[in-house]
Amino acid sequence: MKTCDVCGQSIGFVGKFKYKDGYICKKCYKKASRQFTETITQKTLAEIKLLCETERDEKAFEGFVITGRIGNYLLVDEKNYRICIPNNRMMNKKVSDPDFYDIRNIKKCELLVSPKMTLKELNEKAVHKSEDTIDYLKVCLWFKDTTKKKEMILIENPVRIKTFAFRQSYRFAERIDEEIHRLMKKVQEEAFDEAI
Repeated sequence: MKTCDVCGQSIGFVGKFKYKDGYICKKCYKKASRQFTETITQKTLAEIKLLCETERDEKAFEGFVITGRIGNYLLVDEKNYRICIPNNRMMNKKVSDPDFYDIRNIKKCELLVSPKMTLKELNEKAVHKSEDTIDYLKVCLWFKDTTKKKEMILIENPVRIKTFAFRQSYRFAERIDEEIHRLMKKVQEEAFDEAI
C-alpha cells in the first residue's frame, strides 16, 4: 500500500493526490493546494513540503465560496464580494499564499501594457496579427485604504503580438479586467439601492 510522501500516512486508491514527483494524502493536499484553490501537479516534493509546513492564516480561506474562476489567475466569491489571487508560480516565480481582497476596497483596476498604448490600439494590433512586440502585460489593482497595488502579470518577457501566447494571455487579462469591473459596478449599484 502507498504512503503519503509528506506525512507517511497510508493512502488508498481514492485518497491519493498526484504531484510532480509522487502522491500525497488528502490532508496534505488541502495544505499544499492552499485549501483546494490551485493544482499541485507541477509542484516538486520540496515545494509540497514547504507548503505543508508553512503556517498560514486559515481564516482568510473561511467563508470564501468560489462562484467563478478565470484560469489560474483569479477566483471569485460573488456572494461575499471577494476575490482570490492564487499567486501561482507563473505570476510570482515562487510558492506563496493566495491573496484575498474585498471588492469594496478596490479603487481602480487597469490593464497595462508596455510599450504604452491604449487598449483600442492593442486590440487593433491583435486583430491584424501585428509583428510588434510587447514587453509586459499585466492587470493592476489599486486599493482605497493604501498606496500599495497588486499586479497580476500575464506576460513579463517580450513577445510578439501575433503569437498564440500573446492572444491567450491577452484574453485572460481582458476577462480579469472585465470581471473585476463588473463586480465593482455591482457593489456600487447595491450601495446606491441601499441609500435610496
